[in-house]
Amino acid sequence: MFRSLFGRGKKRKRGGGAARDDSIRSARVGDVVLIPGMWETGEDAYLIVERVNRLKSAFGESRELETADGERRASVEWSEDEDGLHVAVTRQDRAIGLSALGLDYDTLVAWDDFKSIENSVEYGGRVYHYRNSYETLYYKGHDPDGRANDDYDDWEGFYVWEFGRDDDGGSLTVVKWEGKPFEAYVSVAVPAHLVAVYHK
Repeated sequence: MFRSLFGRGKKRKRGGGAARDDSIRSARVGDVVLIPGMWETGEDAYLIVERVNRLKSAFGESRELETADGERRASVEWSEDEDGLHVAVTRQDRAIGLSALGLDYDTLVAWDDFKSIENSVEYGGRVYHYRNSYETLYYKGHDPDGRANDDYDDWEGFYVWEFGRDDDGGSLTVVKWEGKPFEAYVSVAVPAHLVAVYHK
């Protein structure tokens, strides 16, 4: 149960790294990530990378880029598996409360205890089906090849309830950090080949 999983800890530093390339995998602090037509106006997003974080769960690892395009903020998360490179973008000015989803604490606890893909929520005219719920470890300030920056070697745990669209075009995620309210965010999947990285 998620109530017992929050925590903090230390991770030993390690070296090594993947080969540098021109994809989202290579994005580092100060680089610009271009995503065509991302904003609601249809404008392209020119996202300056402010920090690269590492996320780890029982289902794998991903990288989260904290970015800004002027006053607009977004996180760009990428992961890789046997099916290829996956990219999702989340606008960070759009936190959603549980009541807007028709959810409450007891419902989320029940869905976590008795997982069923028949559970779903509706938001923005779209239906998002429950996929899973699990703990995620958050390593703040890690570069893309997984090496820890000296000043950011702490990790912190938070809990995730993950919902997906039938068309795989996006997801809705409810997150709970210790001592903070529940928040939900809608993410949009972006084809990896459309994302360009301009190195500083």
